[in-house]
Amino acid sequence: MVLSIAIFAVLVLGYFYVVFKVWRGESEFDRDNPPPFWPFSVELWRGAGRALPVLGLGTLILIGAGITSDLVGAKDPSYDAVMAVGLIGLLLIVLVGFPIMYLNRPKVLVPPIWRDDPPIYPRRRAQGASDQRRRDRG
Repeated sequence: MVLSIAIFAVLVLGYFYVVFKVWRGESEFDRDNPPPFWPFSVELWRGAGRALPVLGLGTLILIGAGITSDLVGAKDPSYDAVMAVGLIGLLLIVLVGFPIMYLNRPKVLVPPIWRDDPPIYPRRRAQGASDQRRRDRG
């Protein structure tokens, strides 16, 4: 268990290091060229970069709640509270991180250098992606 706490501490320190660099615009994140293992579109790669601070925080909350729940045990009275904290991390990812990825909202949680990026969802609709799918079905 000590090893998992040490690894989690390194993850937290690395998260803050990366987020501060991203927030100041000093990161080496290449928005236009996703790595070869990325199976999705370039727009989604940019959206994931925009949402990195929120998605990373939600992930750290989930991991931290998992480690803590293992430490306290299922019979402990605080176990439910720890699970609620994990749920908060999951909700942060789904209700805040995904809207940043697709809609570029809320702007206050988007790194300043990327606040003017166009959102993914309206652009995809404007390109007629959904209309083409409807035509193919009907």
